[in-house]
Amino acid sequence: MQLFSRIPDRFFSILSSQKKELYVQTLFVLRQAFKTELIIRREELVGMLIDALEEEIADADFSDEADLEPGTQENNLSAKAHLLLRKLKETGWIETEFEARSFDEHITIPDYAVAVINLLYELSEERVKEYNSYVYATYAALANAKENQDFVYQALQAAWQNTVRLIDELKSLFNNIRRYYARIPVENDVNVLLSEHFDEYKAKIVDMVYYPLKTIDSVPRFKHAIIAMLNGWLLDGEIQNRIVEQGVTRHVWENKEEGGEKMLSMISYIVDTYEGIEEMLDAIDRKHTEYINASVEHIRYLMNADQGVRGNLVQLLKHSRDPDTTGLMSRNIMLYQHQYYDEKALYAQAKRTKREMGPPKAIMETEKPVKVVDDFLSGVRKQYTNKKIDDYVQGCFGDSDSYSTQQVPMNHTEDFILFLLSTIRGREKSADYTVIFGDGNCIRNGYSLPEATFRRKQIRTQVKK
Repeated sequence: MQLFSRIPDRFFSILSSQKKELYVQTLFVLRQAFKTELIIRREELVGMLIDALEEEIADADFSDEADLEPGTQENNLSAKAHLLLRKLKETGWIETEFEARSFDEHITIPDYAVAVINLLYELSEERVKEYNSYVYATYAALANAKENQDFVYQALQAAWQNTVRLIDELKSLFNNIRRYYARIPVENDVNVLLSEHFDEYKAKIVDMVYYPLKTIDSVPRFKHAIIAMLNGWLLDGEIQNRIVEQGVTRHVWENKEEGGEKMLSMISYIVDTYEGIEEMLDAIDRKHTEYINASVEHIRYLMNADQGVRGNLVQLLKHSRDPDTTGLMSRNIMLYQHQYYDEKALYAQAKRTKREMGPPKAIMETEKPVKVVDDFLSGVRKQYTNKKIDDYVQGCFGDSDSYSTQQVPMNHTEDFILFLLSTIRGREKSADYTVIFGDGNCIRNGYSLPEATFRRKQIRTQVKK
């Protein structure tokens, strides 16, 4: 049967119109009426539309519609609601009939329209779809047929339908994993990747489908029992005759010859599916593992390749032995290089060796790391302004006129960076405080900080007076 021999030609036109969102919401209200009412009266449905979509209907522009009710205003809510229903009737979504001996108009929904409306509603939902235990349902249907053989046809039909749905679910699972996998290389935001991994993939794929398939509705758990029962049916002519007779009696098959062919085809499909299903599950396992590894590696790469101040600071530390780098840093942000000896520093006496003349080494031109320094300075100036540094220092002062390194908070990397920049800022004339360095360093929450005392400049002014 051709699809559009049953569905009207303009059936899908409302889904491509300018007011498609309003039409879809109207269909959802129609679905609600279908779920709650046996007889849908037109005026009651119009009231439901106005209650649910009053703002949407009022804001909708129907100026291009030429078939408004005669004598009604364009902005009348009731007129617009009636127009929506007429559009649904013209395109084949609803049908109307009048109640016997009355002028009350009733709305009926064709079966094909109900199916499409339910599909649209399911696609619009954000609720995670619960996985149905197709494997167990197949096993239960076949096992229960032993107790009541008057329903062996229904058992075979249920087993076949659940097997078809299981394969569709497995293929959808595989394609969904591939879809998430394909999005990994094009996404460079770590937060988005983490959200997709935990909020989307784990919640909608792993927890709801993949995990049940590996545990609760495990294929290996019921596979052999299903195959054994169906192979037993293939050897039992009496059961086969019952299935065929029940199918013919219910007018599913026209005659016993057709019934016998369909029955053997259904049994063979189920047996073949479960005998080869392990390959499909292995492919899903491999794709799941590939996605997990690729997701973790990409997140790790993005975190290590941070191009912010922290990333540029890492690059500077890599070039810390280069005198050009330290020279540029000293001139721009008053960075000084210092060394010290501690109890772990051991002196190893150099051994004299005989100097021998060898071939001269080629002069290698190295690229000046000016870009690294410029990127760092640009990032620091944008992210850590003087105001931000001064606010940090004032927060450390509190009600006191001085504080030391031992008193500063050191809970995050941000505290470490602001502390270092505050020591540099304290040497500037525009700063409201001074920094007096002491001897040695102190360890605060894993960070090595120089001993220093911060004092407000207004203290000195008061002493001079």
